[in-house]
This record gives sequence, C-alpha cells and structure tokens, in this order.
Amino acid sequence: MKTMKHLLFCIVGLFLLNCKGKQGDSGTVGPALSGSIKGRVTLTTSNGTQLSNMSGVTVTTNTGTSAITDTAGIWTLNETTGIYTITFAKTGYGTTTINGYNFSGGGNSYINGVCLSQAPVYTVSTVLDTIGGNSSSTKDLHMNVNLTVTGAVGQIEEMEFFGYYSTSSVVSSSNYMGMINIPVPATQLSFKGSITGADFLSAGIEPGQLVYVVVYPSSSSPTMSSKYVDENTGRNVYTSLGQASPIQSLVVPH
Repeated sequence: MKTMKHLLFCIVGLFLLNCKGKQGDSGTVGPALSGSIKGRVTLTTSNGTQLSNMSGVTVTTNTGTSAITDTAGIWTLNETTGIYTITFAKTGYGTTTINGYNFSGGGNSYINGVCLSQAPVYTVSTVLDTIGGNSSSTKDLHMNVNLTVTGAVGQIEEMEFFGYYSTSSVVSSSNYMGMINIPVPATQLSFKGSITGADFLSAGIEPGQLVYVVVYPSSSSPTMSSKYVDENTGRNVYTSLGQASPIQSLVVPH
C-alpha cells in the first residue's frame, strides 16, 4: 500500500514539474514622453584660448530638431523619449558628435562638457629614439618622441600634441592601437615626450615588433577637443587636429 502511494506521488510530481502555464501576453510599449535635452558648449580657438562668447553653435539631432547656442554656450532641444545622435557644429571648428544618447523624456536631461576646437596653425616634426629595455617585458622601455614645433610665433597658451602608434604603417588619428597626449609649454619649440613600455603592452605591442608613430598638433587637450567615439573600435576620433607629422618607425627592443 505504501509503495502504491509513493508511486502515485511520484507520478503527480512529475506531471506538475512538466506542466507549463500559459505564456504571458506582450506588454504595451511605454508612452513617448515630452521633455528637454539641455547643455552647454565650450569653444577653443586655434591658439588654445577659450572664448567667452560661445554663441553660434548649431546643435542637431538625427530627427532634425535643432537649436543654436547663446553667448554662454547654452542650448535646449525639445524632444520625446528615444535614442538620439546629437551633433554640435560651427564653421571653423571641428564637429563633435554624441551617438546613442538615451533620453527618457518627461523632464529635463543635461549634457555638459561638450567642446568644439579649431585646428592649430603650428606644425610639428618628430624623431624617435629609445632608452631602456627589458628581455621579459617592455615596462622599463621609453620610446622618446622628439618634437620640433614651427609656426607657433606669439603662442601664449600651452600647445598640445597627440601621438598615435601602431604596428600598421598607415597609422593615423583614426587608425591606431594606442595614443599619448604631449602638452608643451608655449615658449618651447622643441620638446621630448615618451611612449612607455606599459603603453606598448596595453596596446598589445610586443618587444621586437616594428612600431609606427605619427604626431598631430591640437589646439586643446583631449577633454576639450572636438571629437566623436568610433562605434566600431570604441576609441575617440578627434576632428580638429593640425597637419600630421611624417610617420616614423622603430623596432621595440627586447
């Protein structure tokens, strides 16, 4: 009798475990809520000076909504719930773009820290050399990037240089494995920056590989420059750089 009861319980248990209830119905799409996207833009001139009048920047979304900044750089877009591409543009400045901005609507959303910069008028040439080396890693290595600046007469603000490096001979500001920022005092027309072994390692560049380096002048630091994020690589692409230096190459020593 006990055996029959146990068998009955097992059958009922298996039946319950294998039962599936009715799937729930799909929910309705939430409402599109109206609201405002607001922010402030900063402008930097070709000699690195930040302007006090930041009017005239056109702010546009992929839906066609647009606004113009006032003298303080303030702008407002009236939009509804959605995901937007927002572009900031002004004649003479590089364009800054924000992709995939998620706006929930129903109130105000703020985007600050947007910057537009002009391309600098000075140029740069480079020579590479290396110091240090380690057979097990490149952490002690420094590859010197020796800069010679021309055309910076009367420059009163600090100069910025972006150095890009890669194992590809077509290295550029949009095709690179690693990047360094080299700030240079306004009064110095020659300067020595460096790429460390740790930089190379983090970029996946090993000892014994041939590395290519190119340097671009910028009127402002990476945080203050016109840019967008490449959605394929996740890297920043700066849109207002000066003339590129000739590409230099050197073997990363063991």
